[in-house]
Amino acid sequence: MVRLYTDSLHVGYGERSIVKDLTIEIPDQKITTIIGSNGCGKSTLLKAMTRIIPHQSGGIVLDGKMIAKEDTKILAKKMAILPQTPESTAGLTVGELVSYGRYPYHKGFGRLTQSDLDVIHWALDVTGTTAFKYQPLDALSGGQRQRVWIAMALAQETEMIFLDEPTTYLDMAHQLEVLELLQQLNREQGRTIVMVLHDLNQAARFADYIIALKDGQIVKTGSSEEVICHEVLKDVFQIDAEISRDPRTNKPICITYNLLKGDPNEKNHDFRSSLVCAHA
Repeated sequence: MVRLYTDSLHVGYGERSIVKDLTIEIPDQKITTIIGSNGCGKSTLLKAMTRIIPHQSGGIVLDGKMIAKEDTKILAKKMAILPQTPESTAGLTVGELVSYGRYPYHKGFGRLTQSDLDVIHWALDVTGTTAFKYQPLDALSGGQRQRVWIAMALAQETEMIFLDEPTTYLDMAHQLEVLELLQQLNREQGRTIVMVLHDLNQAARFADYIIALKDGQIVKTGSSEEVICHEVLKDVFQIDAEISRDPRTNKPICITYNLLKGDPNEKNHDFRSSLVCAHA
């Protein structure tokens, strides 16, 4: 089932084209990860799909309607986004920030209802942040703050959550904590998760569907087995990657790689990945 898709989408800044004639479908109730090198258009695509930035041509369709024409509050009830660098929250407590997720359901500056408070309590509980409710957000660790931002997104009660590099600046344990939480929300509540990730092994482990971009265009889409393979990584990242299987998840894992650019051995290279790229 597909509720969200782009049709010949073109996004740019001034005369510079970033996303070029892009047509993609986002699988519903799945975890989709967008990968690609720096500057390839990953974050731009995410922002365009959530109407943070405008697009120049083409369309973005959600539930049969162009999001460019959709009412802001109606859209906010369907999708939530966590940007790579959330806005400053100086002075806000955790509970106050999470309560902002209820904004789409209010007219003006209406007071929180009991229903709102119940949703906020649930969002804090499911993200394990209830103990921080009255603490300033600035006093928390990076991983704790990221979970609070996810709680705010959950308080919106949206069916889709978009995240731009949610593991950036987090240590390995907190990265895993955040990704496992997102996987739990997807598996147990059917939330559609769309996120940009830099770590290929994290993408392979947690994504149901991967979109590989290069220069604002699609190189490959599909499962981790179809995308995290030698030929695709060579094209997208210009690396000679050795792919194996993760012994815990049985998903593809990049165990080592060399740069191809300027590699004198590249012309005579006879490397064969232990995984063969599947053809869509």
